[in-house]
Amino acid sequence: MAITVIEHWRLKREFTGEAFSLMQKMDDLLEDNAHDSPGWAGHARFFQLGGDPSRVMMIYAWDNREDHERLLSSEEPLLTDFVAQYCAADREVEYAEELPVDV
Repeated sequence: MAITVIEHWRLKREFTGEAFSLMQKMDDLLEDNAHDSPGWAGHARFFQLGGDPSRVMMIYAWDNREDHERLLSSEEPLLTDFVAQYCAADREVEYAEELPVDV
């Protein structure tokens, strides 16, 4: 069963107006790394929070947590410069399992 990954990105305040282009830049840095992983289960969606535009959530499915944790480790060196330049903190990652509520 696939899991849902929720990444929390915290941009520096001066870059909140550039969230779209910065998240595209980040995605371009990691795209091949993620898409070539056996755990890849579909494209991500990005959400900039209205109450705090410095916060961006990235949500996507992944095959399993173990494969995703390996992916995260492989991404760290690719993100070093991006995080240092544009982010106020390192990304935070949460895992969730969807509940099969009938709605």
